Amino acid sequence: MMRFLLLLLQLEALGALLIFQVTIKNAGKVYPLEVDLKEPGLTLKLQIYSLTNIPPERQKILLKGGQVRDDSDLSQFSLKEGQSVMVLGTPENINVIDNKIPAPKFIEDIDEEEHFIGYHNEPSGLVNLGNTCYLNSSLQVMFEIKEIKESLDSETRTEPIVNHLYQLFQRMTSKEVGIRPLNLLATLRTQFPQFNERNDQGFFKQQDAEELYSQLLGVLLRKYPDLANFFRVEFKTSTRCLETNESPVIGYEDSLKLNCHISINTNFLKDGLINNLKETLEKNNQSLGRDAKYEISRKITRLPKYLTIHFVRFFWRRDTNKKSKILRKVQFPFQLDLADLLDEEIKESKIKVRDELYKIEKTNEDEGRELKKTRLNNSAGEVFSRAYAEKNQQELYAMNENWARNYKKALPNGYDPSKGENPSSLYELVSVVTHQGSSADSGHYQAFVKNSEDITGEQWWKFNDSEVSIVGKDKIEQLSGGGESDSAMILLYKAFGL
Repeated sequence: MMRFLLLLLQLEALGALLIFQVTIKNAGKVYPLEVDLKEPGLTLKLQIYSLTNIPPERQKILLKGGQVRDDSDLSQFSLKEGQSVMVLGTPENINVIDNKIPAPKFIEDIDEEEHFIGYHNEPSGLVNLGNTCYLNSSLQVMFEIKEIKESLDSETRTEPIVNHLYQLFQRMTSKEVGIRPLNLLATLRTQFPQFNERNDQGFFKQQDAEELYSQLLGVLLRKYPDLANFFRVEFKTSTRCLETNESPVIGYEDSLKLNCHISINTNFLKDGLINNLKETLEKNNQSLGRDAKYEISRKITRLPKYLTIHFVRFFWRRDTNKKSKILRKVQFPFQLDLADLLDEEIKESKIKVRDELYKIEKTNEDEGRELKKTRLNNSAGEVFSRAYAEKNQQELYAMNENWARNYKKALPNGYDPSKGENPSSLYELVSVVTHQGSSADSGHYQAFVKNSEDITGEQWWKFNDSEVSIVGKDKIEQLSGGGESDSAMILLYKAFGL
């Protein structure tokens, strides 16, 4: 027993020796830094990046034992407590202060010519760490999913990616400015090598936001299996041979997203979704003794609370050996009804709840218009003070809560929200990830997230990495593509009324 305790003490002492502080020196400045010798060289570079603003690919770190590379084993460099580490490299220019949205102004604080326009309680932006806009935009969409944050809060997080995501979301909840998702990025690049690819110049490549979103969601679902209920779409399939009179074969499948493939006839989102539920293929038919044409038809048998839709805009061009982008304009709605994609067994019940939600929505909108009219009448000639703004905000919160209670009345008896299913066929758009440019290997990703505190639905947050701003609903309508400007790649819809 004594030998076992001694071994434990030795292991603890060894662990303590693997983590200690060094001093980073760059351009005449000194930065204290805690180094973990169990981490690869890339993690050290990302830590230095957070201090000096020198991207990892520009850093030159010379230690006894050679130059630190991304895959270097830090324990081989004889680092010691308090050691000075010289770092060479040119920092990039990121002005986080300029990325902040101006604070709200009130009558007590401003000149008479200025006008109070409302509160700005901006969420956190994420700093681009070198072609990482694909990561930043996907994270902003995931952060708005309540059930993901609840799952991360629920238990011990031993997996590195899950733990780093939890820590990042804690910082975003605190609304820190200009957060650098360094640890999460380093772990992702270690576990998923495709995100660690570099170009011929040695810089990290641009990656596919949808691929990152799917990989990260997959990690979470393996850790929290019940979370899949909130994203899983289920289908009934019917496979029939087009060259015989054989009865169709019925099957079942599921997916975490719906794909919208884009052809020359795809003008609206619903067109692409409907076309994707049918496909033809060739396979062997035993009765014919040869390959025959088959048609597979799908109908949805289960709708989740969160519906992820992927615009399949990227495709591989053999002549250029690159992923190119379909620039065609495809319009998508703020409110999406999937009733005509449903299997007959569930269609009637979903439509019944949908129609009740429509009625409540109209009542809520009438109430909102009345409040707006009352405000205009009461505020004629009135000076907008801080107290007036706070009173207005409280009225909006109260109305929002009342609307939520009204929507609950439309839910069927026995509906259990913890099952993650949409009780109706109706969805509302809550987030969009867009891509600028003509190629998957270049361009820029941004995220647009509906402001959940704005009951009018007119305000959306625009996340351009660390830059955060407010845009109107009309801007979202312009994200349907048609050129190299912002084109929607990922749409996140939420069950209407939940």
